[in-house]
Amino acid sequence: MRGLLSFVTTWGKNKPVRISGALLGMGAVLALALWGLDRAFPPNLSRLDHISAVVEGRNGQPLRMFSTEGGLLRLQTRVAGVDSKYLRFLKSYEDRRFDHHWGVDPAALLRASWQWARAGHIVSGGSTLTMQVARLLEPRDRTLVAKGIEILRALQLEWHYSKTDILNMYVTLAPFGGRLEGVRSAANIYFRKDPAHLTIAEAALLTVLPQSPSTLRPDRFPARARAARQKVLQRLLGEQVITQADYDEANAEPLPDRQFPVPMLAPHLAERLVASHPGQHRITTTIEPWLQADIQKLVEYYGGRNRPQRSVALMVVENKTGKVRVHLGSRDYLDRASHGFVDMTQAVRSPGSTLKPFIYALSFDARQTHPQTLIWDRAIADGGYRPANFDHGEAGEVSIADALRFSLNIPAVKVLERFGPIRFSETMRHNGLDLRLPHAGDVPNLAIALGGTGIRLDEMTQLYHALATDRKNCPLTYLQNAPAQPCASPQDMFSRQTQNWITGILQHTPRPDGYRAQAAYNASRNAAPIAFKTGTSYGYRDAWAFGYTADYTVGVWVGRASGEPVNGQTGLNSAAPLLFSVFEKLPPLSRTGQNASANAHAKDWQNPAPVGLKYFGIKRADPLVVAANALDIEYPADDSIFMVGSLGPRGLVLRARNGERPLVWMVNGVPLPSDPWQRHVRWQPDGPGFYDITVLDKNGVARHRHVTIRASEPLLSPIHNISLSPSTQN
Repeated sequence: MRGLLSFVTTWGKNKPVRISGALLGMGAVLALALWGLDRAFPPNLSRLDHISAVVEGRNGQPLRMFSTEGGLLRLQTRVAGVDSKYLRFLKSYEDRRFDHHWGVDPAALLRASWQWARAGHIVSGGSTLTMQVARLLEPRDRTLVAKGIEILRALQLEWHYSKTDILNMYVTLAPFGGRLEGVRSAANIYFRKDPAHLTIAEAALLTVLPQSPSTLRPDRFPARARAARQKVLQRLLGEQVITQADYDEANAEPLPDRQFPVPMLAPHLAERLVASHPGQHRITTTIEPWLQADIQKLVEYYGGRNRPQRSVALMVVENKTGKVRVHLGSRDYLDRASHGFVDMTQAVRSPGSTLKPFIYALSFDARQTHPQTLIWDRAIADGGYRPANFDHGEAGEVSIADALRFSLNIPAVKVLERFGPIRFSETMRHNGLDLRLPHAGDVPNLAIALGGTGIRLDEMTQLYHALATDRKNCPLTYLQNAPAQPCASPQDMFSRQTQNWITGILQHTPRPDGYRAQAAYNASRNAAPIAFKTGTSYGYRDAWAFGYTADYTVGVWVGRASGEPVNGQTGLNSAAPLLFSVFEKLPPLSRTGQNASANAHAKDWQNPAPVGLKYFGIKRADPLVVAANALDIEYPADDSIFMVGSLGPRGLVLRARNGERPLVWMVNGVPLPSDPWQRHVRWQPDGPGFYDITVLDKNGVARHRHVTIRASEPLLSPIHNISLSPSTQN
């Protein structure tokens, strides 16, 4: 008895110690159990792995957004990129004690439970933002068991992650109606902006939308959305988060009435970059979004009803950095008739005459020719390859510079023959351009000069960028923060003198109709004219134009993605007008003084050729050659008769052949305004009458034609209707 009494007395004295020990033991067991559960069931963040890839412009503006495998538009969002107003409103409306609780707000849970017990249904939610994140990570049916799991997951999230991390999860996963998830997705689709700069009304709408995204969508249920937004604004006003003036202004702001389509800028480039960077959610490019949008709008009319199958590919490169500012793979990515999904910047096509500047450049550097070397534009008669000029005419004796300016085929082939087609092909390959021949095992031949090879638009644009800058064929840059890639060869392709010669010649290439005043306008601003070269592939399948200034290089391709011919389509009449229109949209980067300095050697190509390079091939002194290539008027024929009504608004074509440039045209002794280096000129008669047409060459050789212009057609009179001369350029 005494022993029992002693035990009771002793136990009673140690009761607090024993209770504390028991509680500590239970706490330890509970903590160990929670630790085991945490290790066995870590937070499931797999939904954050399924993020939409977004390709951005240089300023972070989205160019194209790609859906997740489940068809959702879920853009990765960070608190740092969201307007602070939205974050303040979100916490005030959804979870005022978010910054202080451990994932669960007991007061909010008790309030929600009491309201549920009294009303018999849920009146207000007791979920914290952390609990909502737990539900977004692992969606479940709304049951008491699910609520319990959410509470445990919320505690777990708070244990492992910071408040900022948890908010990052929320702003990425919160639903906003339809396939939209995340604040960045909603801001872009509802407001056409990133969430970094939101109005009070926009921030309030984005705060409430996740509560019931399917029934509060402003594009479908505007009345409900307005009422929900007003409720948020009233709460914010009552808690003095916003002022009365803020409330009135936000309440009057219109709701978005639609979900804007996802942006579709540089779609082909975006697709290619996403494929080459798997798992990367944000890819920032060098593309200038506003300029890309302007250029895409510009090319829209290059198809339509008249030419629904025509496509356009285009690139703009900033010369100083080598960064691609505009990339267009087709006229319309979604257009089926023109196969818009095909990226024509990557298509291997015949380049036409666009390699000619590089043939002449290598010939200049090899001291085989000079810009003022005289060469006969006369068909090659050795029984081998016999090319013809684009207009099937022959200009006689011309300078190499004029042969390039007017893109004459025969001189280019002769120069390539002397330099060597295999040597040319290997030189270009050494400098990073691989000329693809029609068949495996083919040997490079003279047809390369006229497009008998395959090249991509991006490759040719890169090559012309080298011609415009440091003469090194270096890879173009598409990613904003990408390190510079090594050039194909550390050596220059050709000398600076050759670069100045080629640039000066291409700056004086005849412009397409409607753009001839642009060179004069540039000269008035002390800016260099655009140096450009066009090309047309065999059968009118591909029309090309490449041009450059001190600031930019632009490449244009026009044609059909299917490779079918387009009758009458040439580089000069199809691609060049677009090239010049693009240059009109490009913002200047260089100062006037810099342009003037760069143009100091722009006229060097006009200097006389050295004695040893004055003539190419057959000497002028050969009497047979001189006789065969004497100046003559090719059109019109002598004693021709024309009706006034048949001439049209552009007048009569006067066309000469042979002779030594420059040429002077006169009608009844009055000189005609014309380019003295052109073989043809247009003349509009003053009215009916008799006219004497004369052409003079550099040596004073003159040729005459007599024509009659009549007001009406007489009976039994021979009538010669006008036939417009095709352009000498391709």
